[in-house]
Amino acid sequence: MRDVNSEKGNLWAVVLAAGEGTRMNQFIRSSYGLCSPKQYIAFTGKRSMLQHTLDRVAQMIPPERTRIVVNPSHIKEIRSQLSSLPDRSLVFQPYNRETAPGALLPMTYILKEDPEARIAFFPSDHFIQEEDRFMRYVAAADQVVQRHPEQIALLGIEPEGPEVEYGWIAPGDPLPNADEMGARKVGRFLEKPDREAAVAFYESGYLWNTFVSVLKASTLLALTQRYLHGIWQRFERIRGAIGTVHELSTIEREYRTMESATLSRGIFERCPDQIAVLEVKGVFWSDWGSSHRVLQTLQKIGKTPFQEAKEAGREEIPYAVAESKAV
Repeated sequence: MRDVNSEKGNLWAVVLAAGEGTRMNQFIRSSYGLCSPKQYIAFTGKRSMLQHTLDRVAQMIPPERTRIVVNPSHIKEIRSQLSSLPDRSLVFQPYNRETAPGALLPMTYILKEDPEARIAFFPSDHFIQEEDRFMRYVAAADQVVQRHPEQIALLGIEPEGPEVEYGWIAPGDPLPNADEMGARKVGRFLEKPDREAAVAFYESGYLWNTFVSVLKASTLLALTQRYLHGIWQRFERIRGAIGTVHELSTIEREYRTMESATLSRGIFERCPDQIAVLEVKGVFWSDWGSSHRVLQTLQKIGKTPFQEAKEAGREEIPYAVAESKAV
């Protein structure tokens, strides 16, 4: 897939990989004999979830325009799996303050280099089987943003059933001048429903929310100023310190007392009129936020955790050795 640019700025990628994934820790220890956060685990084959995500992103966006948000406490995994990347690819977040600050910190650096940048956001804990097809939808989302710079283009997955663990999107009218992928306006966002509501959503043709999205950096900055003004003020101070001797100390100081906020609830759900959704069809996608979801996916593709550990060379071997073999 070709690198996607326009005359007004470049397309950048931000990969969110700073989470602790504490809900999965016990499952990872018991099934894989490892003590790393889930994004650094090779659940299938020998590449970790983060490495799969980066390879997927690289089909469309080069490493020099990819920023990975990481946690300093994961330095052993970072050195093991990301050492070949340029130093500037890694954005260290001193504290986890959820996805809004996690997205804004790398975006602040990107804006310094490219004020007209468009950014594609990718969580690092998604399993995607038809990766090429999925990335074609990301490219289509970028086309939507180039035609409608004020819009955020979000990918929604064609649901397989009435899922209660995912967020849902109610699609609305077609977006004007939508391309062949059929971008539509968002009617509303619906968070994890009960079973009865999930059945109604499924029967109504609603979509699962992937969180994978493309937008102009300046659009997200303006929305942050409107809806998360306190966080916006902190990042304005961070932006002013980037490139100075005060850069790291300013980031540390602002993050220490920064409030937590998610992109979805803090911004996206508050401006549905500025969000378009593209329905991703023919792609098996799963958000691996729980061990149940991992096991369900592995069963679907004919694998088990123990089989995967054996095939990756991690059967009954110490963690330090297992970590090096999983890279």
